[in-house]
Amino acid sequence: APIDYLNYYRIEQACYQISQSEDTLTDIAFRCGFNDFSYFIKTFKKYKGITPKKYQMMWKE
Repeated sequence: APIDYLNYYRIEQACYQISQSEDTLTDIAFRCGFNDFSYFIKTFKKYKGITPKKYQMMWKE
């Protein structure tokens, strides 16, 4: 479905931004087109298998 492609693209953008910036996850989510932070977390976990916070922690190690 088109929304699946869009969400996949948004999550990929979020991953890039998480890896390249020190911005908060909330700011990154909104910049990537997610108006609902809990939906961002749910969608991120669907595509990546982990939460955005865990993904961010991997980049900080």
